[in-house]
Amino acid sequence: MDTYLYSRDYIKGMERVLSLFNPWWEGAFKTHWISRRDYLDRLAAKGKTDAIVFITGLRRVGKTTLVHQFIERLISGGTEPSRILYFSMDHPALVKESILDILDAFRRIQGFGHSEDFTAFIDEVHAREGFERELKAVHDMGHVKVYATGSSSIFMVEKGAYLTGRQTFIEVLPFSFQEYLNLKGLQTKKSDSHLMVRRAEEYVLEGGLPEYIRTGDPGYITTLLDAFLYRDVAARHGVRNVQALRELMLLVVQSAGSRISPRKLSNVLGLSHETVREYLSFFMEASLLHQVRMSGKLSESVASPRKAYLADTGLVHVISPTINLGCLVENAVFNELRTAGEVRYAMVNGKEVDFVRGDECYEVKYMDRVPPDAVSHLKQLKVGRRTVITRNHSGKADGIDYVPLWRFLLER
Repeated sequence: MDTYLYSRDYIKGMERVLSLFNPWWEGAFKTHWISRRDYLDRLAAKGKTDAIVFITGLRRVGKTTLVHQFIERLISGGTEPSRILYFSMDHPALVKESILDILDAFRRIQGFGHSEDFTAFIDEVHAREGFERELKAVHDMGHVKVYATGSSSIFMVEKGAYLTGRQTFIEVLPFSFQEYLNLKGLQTKKSDSHLMVRRAEEYVLEGGLPEYIRTGDPGYITTLLDAFLYRDVAARHGVRNVQALRELMLLVVQSAGSRISPRKLSNVLGLSHETVREYLSFFMEASLLHQVRMSGKLSESVASPRKAYLADTGLVHVISPTINLGCLVENAVFNELRTAGEVRYAMVNGKEVDFVRGDECYEVKYMDRVPPDAVSHLKQLKVGRRTVITRNHSGKADGIDYVPLWRFLLER
């Protein structure tokens, strides 16, 4: 292997492959997509540490584009283009290569010694079996700042346990409402509240996946769903019954915002209770599904059914077009709330409170006027702030804040 690894033909072959990934080695480099400045700032901040930065998130949420934007920022900030390496572990020419071999080939291509610093961006790192051991070796040898992307968040975290103390995580989410408006070229004038109501509803229906926002092609979503099921679940976990995965996914999507019971789902699908639980965990691993526990004592929380939410409302709307707009709004509110901490739901005298987070509770009542008795149960929760998300009803009454969806999404 060593003779082959360091042969002239091998290095030339690697140079041809890596040059395709790294156009900035040969000339000016410019990305052409909306800049996600918050994420770029976070990447820059983590770049000042020696930790391996794992960039996780839903498939096609824009992780690779974000990496290229960050590379552009590094170069414009003075980093030598030759000291930036990007490659994807799922490329056919690299699937049999180790990360260590690729980095060493890069050193030889650029004429770097092992004590010279550079930055490596490794896309789809989870495609490489044993990546965590290799990254540990890279980190411990020093001189290489590593950023690594992967679609499977939970998988990455579990594997990353091998790198305890050596890694940090950034989860890339679908576009926020403000990013959606920016991509559409729409101004955000609070005086035009009548327009903002409609735009917020359009955002909820379209979701935050950049390519779908751009094209509006539902075929893109169905193709993406196939990628989730076949590549992120079936292929990785050896699941042969893909049809069962598809049927379970449809049931989960149709149940967005509702409490789901694996036992009931198993009866509907003719699968074992354990198999349904396992499949649901695979959906969560792929960053596609989130399950919310009930607030309360640990025993009650564990025993109670969990509510299901999807990572993107556009996925929900395309897969299940008849789903109620109120359910989509509730899903959108959850996706926004979870960015700032763990979210749970609560039960008060048999009535459900949609979300509890810390000292706050949130209820979604997507209508222009909310009857006081529809939210009176919120006052029984011992929290510091109570918020009801409405369609276009704003104000405060009886200790409850009423906030239109569009304002909630913009101001958070």
